[in-house]
Amino acid sequence: MAFSRLENLTPGTNAVFRAGDYVVKIFAPRESGMEPQVDYINESAVCGALTRWGISTPRLIAHGKIQDTYLFYYLITEYCPGEEAGTWLESDSPSQLEDFIRQLKGVLQAMHRSADGLIPPVDLLGQALDNPRLERLPVSLHDEMAKRASKLNVTDTVLVHGDLTGENILIGADNSPIIIDCADACLAPWWYELAPLVFELFHCRGDLLRLFADTDPEVFVEQVMDAVCIHDFGANMLWGTAVRERIPCFSHLAEVREFLMSRMCGRT
Repeated sequence: MAFSRLENLTPGTNAVFRAGDYVVKIFAPRESGMEPQVDYINESAVCGALTRWGISTPRLIAHGKIQDTYLFYYLITEYCPGEEAGTWLESDSPSQLEDFIRQLKGVLQAMHRSADGLIPPVDLLGQALDNPRLERLPVSLHDEMAKRASKLNVTDTVLVHGDLTGENILIGADNSPIIIDCADACLAPWWYELAPLVFELFHCRGDLLRLFADTDPEVFVEQVMDAVCIHDFGANMLWGTAVRERIPCFSHLAEVREFLMSRMCGRT
């Protein structure tokens, strides 16, 4: 492959660069405290699967590992031009937003399918109950989230992206979503996807929530509550939402429910 001048892309856990028509992702080595092999296996497998299923995602060109001072896993994909959804959602018209949401729901319907054997399974319940990120929340909320998670049925699983934030969806031609960065993909109930969508992509905007929800607002909010309690980064999402909204950190799940219902019903 011919070398092209490197350009930094949006910072994340791993190093990501553009090199001409390609994107190069170099995973942080194990010595950094990360576990790169799991993310590498997930992303390479899921990227290939999404392409086979006709879902718009950068095509995988090459992947492997290189031993230097440390062992580095890497992926090379094609470069897909597009604007990050987080920025795009702030400025586009209601009709364009409606079209994007419609297409996004179609992508999720195509993605959320049985995929046993595609990637290693994860102990979602054990991960939720022993999640160190919960420690940053008030003890009352921490305990309620763990209790709710312990009662959830997580056996009916499909492939979920797990990290559909404003940075991990690009807006292509005709408002079409392009899915990138599948390192956090896992086998989970379909509603696991709602936590990052609601808190990190939509930023709890009422207009977007109402466009996306396919059910009664109360039912939808309960699904989101389940998702944030079981999601590996659910605690960070609640903390980050309080900071972004400039409100005190939630102390109880009832406060989270009321916050979401107020957005769904247009009370704020």
